[in-house]
Amino acid sequence: MSVLRSFPSRFSMESHSLAMIIECRTGLLVMEAIMSQAKKYLPGALMFLGSISGFTASFLLTVDKIALLKDSQFVPSCNISETLNCKSVMLSEQAEVFGFPNSLIGIGAFAIFIALSIAVLAGTGFPSWFWKIALGGTAIAVIFCHWLAYQTTFVIGALCPYCMVAWSGTLLIFSSIIQELLRPRIEQNSEKSAAVAKISQVLPIFHILWTAILIGSAFVGVN
Repeated sequence: MSVLRSFPSRFSMESHSLAMIIECRTGLLVMEAIMSQAKKYLPGALMFLGSISGFTASFLLTVDKIALLKDSQFVPSCNISETLNCKSVMLSEQAEVFGFPNSLIGIGAFAIFIALSIAVLAGTGFPSWFWKIALGGTAIAVIFCHWLAYQTTFVIGALCPYCMVAWSGTLLIFSSIIQELLRPRIEQNSEKSAAVAKISQVLPIFHILWTAILIGSAFVGVN
């Protein structure tokens, strides 16, 4: 009789434990699905962040440049100190490498990547050759940013805050394009997929550190 009396309680405890296990597993599956979706949209989000910040900086630079052309006494909004001095950079030859303000190139290029990032976030797929062309163009932009950083630091002797925002945006876009190129290899589920996935996850952190080193070096060089 005692055995029969204890059977319902034992059955209830086992049922409760089984329910908890099922809930935990379900929660883990949900979390894995959320993380998978987050990883899927991360490149597009980074591209959008880099594009919108770069476009805003380029637009503000262009507005201040036009105002400076109209009035030589105009003080740009990003003139903060002798070191952070957009006016000195705007009046330099390096600010118009191709005969017109560099910021106009930024407006056009970043606008394209804003549209592209929205398409990526919407789930639009692009072939690998498209991303390779985008990577080549962005790599040229990255080299150009480093050249400008060198010129502002060691030749002009002043830093432009808006320019540094544009540099950061360019590096974020560069990182997101590499991630898009790596995506097909990750989805192959081969032996190398796990290693490629880890590289893809580390890329944003690497490029953020790269940006910090670039801007930090510029500050040290000017001062």
